[in-house]
Amino acid sequence: MELPFIYKYQPLFLKDFEIDEELIVLIRTLISMDSLNVLFVGDGGCGKSSLISAIIREYYNGNINNEDILSINSLKDQGISYYRSEVKTFCQTSCSVLGKKKIIILDDLDIINEQSQQVFRNCIDKYSDNVHFIASCLNTQKVIESLQSRMTIIRIKALKTENLAKIAKRICKIENITIDPDAEEFILSICNNSVRILINYLEKLKLLACHVTLEVTTTVCTNIAFQEFAVFTNLCKEKKLVEAITLMYRLFDKGYSVMDILDNYFLFSKTTPLLSEDEKYAVIIIICKYITAFHNIHEDEIELALFTNNIISVF
Repeated sequence: MELPFIYKYQPLFLKDFEIDEELIVLIRTLISMDSLNVLFVGDGGCGKSSLISAIIREYYNGNINNEDILSINSLKDQGISYYRSEVKTFCQTSCSVLGKKKIIILDDLDIINEQSQQVFRNCIDKYSDNVHFIASCLNTQKVIESLQSRMTIIRIKALKTENLAKIAKRICKIENITIDPDAEEFILSICNNSVRILINYLEKLKLLACHVTLEVTTTVCTNIAFQEFAVFTNLCKEKKLVEAITLMYRLFDKGYSVMDILDNYFLFSKTTPLLSEDEKYAVIIIICKYITAFHNIHEDEIELALFTNNIISVF
């Protein structure tokens, strides 16, 4: 059975990553120094987990024993007391690979409470001679200073469009996906700089087994077909309030939530040629206002009518 693309094309070693060469050199230097108390900081989908897996492969030279690695990724739910004895036992035993240390992986360090972070700071102080601590987070402001000071902080920047384009071209070549340049450009514009989303889109296109045009990508690579939003936008520009609201409620009746509709209209607004740059700016402000209200207060389908009225006022 063939693996899903997300696993098939997951980079296994540092050389496989489309990231800055300086970052690769830094990580390899830390590996050679046997100094891997590292905190990776970056947005979701930027490759933190894949990078940590690649570091482990290179550190152990492929001789990976699961008993030498402890991955902790549910502290918010379980609490530190759930892992305390397990961590202590793990840290007190030696690595099975001669001359190497064990590794503890801490995912989402910034979502656990200060008390739990203090426990891990104490573990670093006590067991650094025997264990490496590799962590990842989104926001360093939620990580205590005393823990940050004990780790090398590496910020992973979002991939540039040219890096994503290289990945897309390589996968298309291997999988024999023929795609028009404007269709490829569209996919790159809506993947939010996420390799994971990009690869998932390419797998969808592979399953179609046809030549990929812009029309195909706008239909397949979005949760809601962009043609629907093009019609909605034109109705708003023509001040046809009732017809525009009817279209929105038709999408809602298909099972899409209000947030689904707004999120996808946000993606559409960023790339559509139907809107000028000034109009895009005004529309995105309105979308963000409603998304914020839904997150903080409530989500109700009647807001779609009010949202539509606000969009019409832009034109």
